[in-house]
Amino acid sequence: MLHALRYHFLHRGEIKVFRNTLVILLLATVAGYMFNLVTPGALSGITIMVVLLGLVFWYLLPISIYNKAATFKDDIHLRYSEDGIRISTRSSDHERAISWHHFTKVVETKKFFFLYRDKKTFFLIPISAFKTEDAYQGFKNMSATVNA
Repeated sequence: MLHALRYHFLHRGEIKVFRNTLVILLLATVAGYMFNLVTPGALSGITIMVVLLGLVFWYLLPISIYNKAATFKDDIHLRYSEDGIRISTRSSDHERAISWHHFTKVVETKKFFFLYRDKKTFFLIPISAFKTEDAYQGFKNMSATVNA
């Protein structure tokens, strides 16, 4: 799950811009140091800052979201059809139906399906949850209508 959260955060537009800005800052600092425009202390400080921010985005952000969200720890049951998906949890008798048109985008990675409702809200479905190849292909085909 943490890998999936990392994927989500690192592929967000604002995080990409921030990451690229840090890389440019680090490269400019290294170049400035090579041309004796930047002191060793400034080079060390900026390098440490970039590494610390990288660790925050790689470890602390996903872990903090994972620990806050009860849904990651609950036993979730999902059924799907051409109409959409139905979600229920072990802790609730209520089943929630969500139509495919409520999703804006579906992203499939090596281990997960991300069903996005908007830029920040998504359902995460592990590919390992599908018991058969037919179930996996059926879900993949039905969820493909979201991106069409």
